[in-house]
Amino acid sequence: MSSTPTFLDLFCGCGGFSLGMDRAGFRCLAAIDFNAEAMTTLRANFPDLGDERVRQEDLTKFRPGDLVKIIGGEKVDVIVGGPPCQGFSTARQRDGANHGSERFVEDARRQLYMEFLRYVEFFEPRVFVMENVLGIQSAAGGKYFTRVQHETRMLGYRIVSQVADAFDLGVPQKRRRQLIVGVRGDLPGFFPTALAPAPRAFPGTTLGPAIGDLPRVVAGDGWECCDYDLPRRKAHLAKWGEGRTALSLRGAGGECALALTAHRARPHSERDLRDFLLLHEGENSAEAMRRGVEFEFPYDKTSFKDRYTRQSRREACSTIVAHLSKDGLMFVHPTQNRSLTPREAARIQSFPAHSIGMVLLPDGGA
Repeated sequence: MSSTPTFLDLFCGCGGFSLGMDRAGFRCLAAIDFNAEAMTTLRANFPDLGDERVRQEDLTKFRPGDLVKIIGGEKVDVIVGGPPCQGFSTARQRDGANHGSERFVEDARRQLYMEFLRYVEFFEPRVFVMENVLGIQSAAGGKYFTRVQHETRMLGYRIVSQVADAFDLGVPQKRRRQLIVGVRGDLPGFFPTALAPAPRAFPGTTLGPAIGDLPRVVAGDGWECCDYDLPRRKAHLAKWGEGRTALSLRGAGGECALALTAHRARPHSERDLRDFLLLHEGENSAEAMRRGVEFEFPYDKTSFKDRYTRQSRREACSTIVAHLSKDGLMFVHPTQNRSLTPREAARIQSFPAHSIGMVLLPDGGA
């Protein structure tokens, strides 16, 4: 048996949690998610895991005993994962689905944390880390947030709940997430609750350093795979500095990626493209209307005033969302007349430049 500490990644998405654990020196025993595209992406980026340990499974049906048949008697040191967060998202406050007793609507995804805890109970890892959106604190008056902590304590774990601010940790986006960390009660000591950036991270890195070296593309065009524009990259490094761009442009070993993948921009209607041109860098449509801009899009003045947002190079990007591939209107490029590409979105989530086949499923772990 290897002495390297091990982990399971549940609700793994395209593998963001797995990547972080791998870089921290842990060995993945298995990664499980039901989404086919996410698992295809994870397999492409973690070829050493093999098909047996990258499992496209429904965790409400795939039981811990089923996994034992695959990983054998290997001890699980850590379990990580992000049960689907849409059921708790504050983005749904508009329809009252997540907040308020009278308008509360049940969502089966809110129960998926129990499948995570089923694996914790079975494997008894030394530590687990569960990630979710901040909305879990207030959904149904805090019922689920309290329940998760109570049930994990009943399993014999000491619990710390804390908020991780990705921007403070060196990720160039506005992304704050709730972490629930459990340490098995028989283990001595504890751990600092203040999160610190990784040694290779640069807190405060903004959007410009993260994506500015990428070639220009127009809406509806781009490349699945091409060479980098090396002169452009050189100019980019000179402008923003090697340090601030190193995380985006280099792999874990410091190698510089030469192949550029998934840098393609989705098409937009001619009306949307004309409206994009009316936005200043860092401005959304509500702000533009306050300075007198009239958009072609027929705005209801009581809602949807943030339909369009042009991101800023000198600020953190807005939180990358799962439906980015379907519209992208709130993720207009700072200086080009289009929405962000999958490669740019991957950079913004701090996936390395050499990652391939990126699928925009951030809820599974960025």
